[in-house]
Amino acid sequence: MQEPREISVSINERFFTIDIPIQDETLVASVLLGLGQYVKRGLPIKVKQSYITFSGSQEVSTMVISSTNQIAKWGKVTKELISALLKR
Repeated sequence: MQEPREISVSINERFFTIDIPIQDETLVASVLLGLGQYVKRGLPIKVKQSYITFSGSQEVSTMVISSTNQIAKWGKVTKELISALLKR
């Protein structure tokens, strides 16, 4: 049996937030696949993504994803971003 995956969940009056380690590529991919299934059923999602750049400033972007092609593109960009962050 594998070691349990570490996640953190926070709940407030507006959001249910799951934090997963960026090193766990399998778990990150599973979450993205789950969101892809949601979108595939015709249910769009609005994604707000933020990260710290190499210069130390915060970058925030918002996008509406309504197709599996869009979620695949976002997943690819997210994987590239995670890869860059892990190389720091």
